[in-house]
Amino acid sequence: MMLPGARRRVRTTDSKERLFEAAMELLGSRSPEAVSVDQIAAAAGVSKGTVYYNFGSKDELVSQILEYGAGKLMHQLTQLAKDDDPYQALKSMIEFAMEFVTGYPSFAQLWMQEQLQSDKSSDFAQSPLHRQVTALLIEVLDRLVHLDQAEKLPVASTIFGAALFTARMSSTRRDDLAHEQVVRAILLTVDGLLATRPRTTN
Repeated sequence: MMLPGARRRVRTTDSKERLFEAAMELLGSRSPEAVSVDQIAAAAGVSKGTVYYNFGSKDELVSQILEYGAGKLMHQLTQLAKDDDPYQALKSMIEFAMEFVTGYPSFAQLWMQEQLQSDKSSDFAQSPLHRQVTALLIEVLDRLVHLDQAEKLPVASTIFGAALFTARMSSTRRDDLAHEQVVRAILLTVDGLLATRPRTTN
């Protein structure tokens, strides 16, 4: 039963996908302040009234769009993490994360802005997305190499941050690095661990 005052959310994947795609396209060239709910609704083919009924405010709409984008990212990363070869799993996860950020640069930009401006947190490590991605990376790393407990989060955070920020920079054409070069560079960290730490044996 729905509690009094609670709002019904847009439940269909199609509606959320259209809102996500529309918002990402509009926010790609403008700041959130310069994009109106009317514009997002029109681009998604959804009425303004429907957006307000489901989300209540523009801030909530942006929050839900970020949550939906994070879900898309995590879903595919989780699938890739299941590869029997943990090294290949890491490689595939890094490649996909970079492709995702390149495909949706405004998602990464908006997410980073939200973290920096949040009253509750001043660092990315406190965000749900960061915790989910690093936890998944640690699961894969545990299948590959023995790390001290204190080393696991820093290593996973380094991999996550390198993929996210480098891909975001590449999407703005501020560097000349190819994705393959970045993936190889990130994996050098893993190679270094394999050369100095015992491998995990099944």
